[in-house]
Amino acid sequence: MPYLSLFLPVLFVVALAFLLKHFLASLAWAGLLAVITWPVHQMLMRRGGSRTGSAVLILTALIISFVAPSVFLFNTLSNELSTVERLVGQLNQTGVPVPEWLMRLPMIAKPAVKWWQENLEVPGGLNTLIQTTAGDLVPHLSSALSTLGPSILANALYLFLALLTLFILYIEGPAVVRYVDHAGERITPKYYAVVRRLFPLSVRGTALGLCSVAILEGIVLGAAYAVAGAPAPVLLGVITGYMALIPGGAPLSFTAVSLLLLGQGNAGAALGLFCWGAFELFMVDKFIRPKLIGQRVDLPFLAVLFGLLGGVSTMGVLGLFIGPFMMAVLFWWLRNGKDDSVQGPSVPSKSDKLAA
Repeated sequence: MPYLSLFLPVLFVVALAFLLKHFLASLAWAGLLAVITWPVHQMLMRRGGSRTGSAVLILTALIISFVAPSVFLFNTLSNELSTVERLVGQLNQTGVPVPEWLMRLPMIAKPAVKWWQENLEVPGGLNTLIQTTAGDLVPHLSSALSTLGPSILANALYLFLALLTLFILYIEGPAVVRYVDHAGERITPKYYAVVRRLFPLSVRGTALGLCSVAILEGIVLGAAYAVAGAPAPVLLGVITGYMALIPGGAPLSFTAVSLLLLGQGNAGAALGLFCWGAFELFMVDKFIRPKLIGQRVDLPFLAVLFGLLGGVSTMGVLGLFIGPFMMAVLFWWLRNGKDDSVQGPSVPSKSDKLAA
C-alpha cells in the first residue's frame, strides 16, 4: 500500500504533463516571469496600486520592452536592405574586384582567384551567382514557408496563454503560493524550504545577469563596430544585444562582423575589432556575468558557465534559468546542505507570495 500511495500521484503527474505537453513552455515562461517581476509587483502594490492595476502595468511594460526593439530592428533592417540592394546592383554592373587578401592565401590562392575572376569579377556575374544559389534554395524555402503561417499562429497562441497565465498569477498570487507550498511540503518536506529559497534567487540572478550583460555588450560592441567602420553599426549592435542573451551569441556576432570587414579588405580594422571583442567578452564572462548570476547563491564561475551552456543546449532558452538553479541545488548539496552561503531568509515567508 505505501508503494501504491506513492505510485498513483507520480502516475497522475506524468499523465497531466502528457496532457499539457504543448502548453508546458507557456506555463513555465509565465512562472519564470512572475518570479522575476514579483518584487516590482509588490512595490507597486505597496505604493497604493491594486493587484489588477499593477498586473496591467507590468504586462504593458513587458510587451513594450519586447515589441519596441523588434519594431526598431525591422525598421532599421528595411532601410539597410535597400542600401544593400543598391550596392549589390552597382557591384553587379561593374563586377566585384578580387580582394588583395585572397591573393595572399597559402595553397588555395590561385584556384580561389581564378574562380573569383570567372564568377564575380565579370559584369553580371554576381547576379548570375545569386540566381543560381537562390534557385537551389527555392525548394527548401518553399517547404519552410508552407509551415511558416501555422507556426506563427501557434506561437502567437502560446504567447497569449503565457501572458494570460502571468496576469492570473499576479491576481491570484497568494492562493497559488499556498497550493505550491502545500504540495512541496508534502512531497519533499526536508528540502522544499531550500528549493523554495534557491529558485527565485537563481532565476532573478540569471535574468539580471543576462539582460544587463546583453545591453552592455550591445552598446559596447555597437560602438566598436562604428569605430571599426562596419556598415550599419546600430543595427549590428542591436542584433549583438539580442544574440548576447544566449551563451556564445556575442562572440559569433563580432566574429561575423570581423570577417565582413576582412572581406572588404579592412584587415587592420577586422583584427582590432576581433581582439577588442575577445577582450571585452573575457572581462564580461570572467567578472561581470558570473558575479551577477552566481553571487546570490554563491556559485563559482565554472558552475554558472556550465549551467548556462548545459541548460540552453538541452532545454533551449528556458534552460538558461533552469541550469543555474540546478547548479545552485548541486552546490548546496556539495556544501553538506548548509544554508549560510545563500542570501535571504532562512525560513520562507508566506507574505513573499511567489518569491523567497
